[in-house]
Amino acid sequence: MVISRPEKLSHTQTMLYEIDMLRETAQKLSKNNWNAEKDKWTCLESFLLHFRNLIEFFGRPDPRGDDLHITKPDAFWPEVSQRPAEAVREGLVRRDLWDEYEDAKPDRISKYLHHCTETRIETKEWKVGEMFGELQPTLISFESLVLDRRRPWETVQGAEIPRSVTGATGPGAPPAVK
Repeated sequence: MVISRPEKLSHTQTMLYEIDMLRETAQKLSKNNWNAEKDKWTCLESFLLHFRNLIEFFGRPDPRGDDLHITKPDAFWPEVSQRPAEAVREGLVRRDLWDEYEDAKPDRISKYLHHCTETRIETKEWKVGEMFGELQPTLISFESLVLDRRRPWETVQGAEIPRSVTGATGPGAPPAVK
């Protein structure tokens, strides 16, 4: 059996995929309907991964050379005449989310997910609904500004989840969704 993610034909589609995967996992977490306990864990980790990717895209202050980043408009609007105004693009920068969930915080997402660290044994409750709610307006704005919104995959329509949805990682509480 071969499993593959959908082919992405542009950098815009890469970011649309990240957005759609975040929405898909957020919606599944809000339903809290699982066949097995490990399904919750898989979904929570997927949510955190895509959330981190998106806050890095919108908020990392020092993107690496080949990183896609909102401050590098050539990847999304190659024609200068088709770009949203600089002030509009700057309105999409979310350094606040990068600072809150990643940057140099001891309980950042990458310490629990991206790297095998000593931090992983500490319990962390993730306010999934709040995290999603903080990022969703930026995602909607970005989508409205890109020229090519085609997706070669199915999308989640109207993903809204209650701000009260949470998930936990670490030994103090089993990875669960409330």
